[in-house]
Amino acid sequence: MDELEMIRRKKMLELMKRAGMIEVKPKRKVVIEVITAPGCPYCPIAVQMAKELEGKYEGVVARELSVATPEGQRKAMEHNILGTPTILIDNRVEFIGVPNFAEFEKRVRERLGLGAPR
Repeated sequence: MDELEMIRRKKMLELMKRAGMIEVKPKRKVVIEVITAPGCPYCPIAVQMAKELEGKYEGVVARELSVATPEGQRKAMEHNILGTPTILIDNRVEFIGVPNFAEFEKRVRERLGLGAPR
């Protein structure tokens, strides 16, 4: 492949990214922490939503922290969490309770620098 062809391909890729024809891979990592409690009927739903986003987007890490563990208790105290599920994105409380999935996805995409979902 000659130099001119390489330049053409690079320009075409840039144009396709700007037009939204291909998605740019995120350059950063987004950490979702779901604070849960044993016996909470809504916590598994929130955890499942976080895991779905983890599987859907490269750069997303989802984890569950139970208030029944020392780490979960520490995190709950650090953020003054009184109810579960509580969802933290990048160590900031974003949702208390089970969020609307579209809004949850929107906030994760914003953190990844991807904008609104299609």
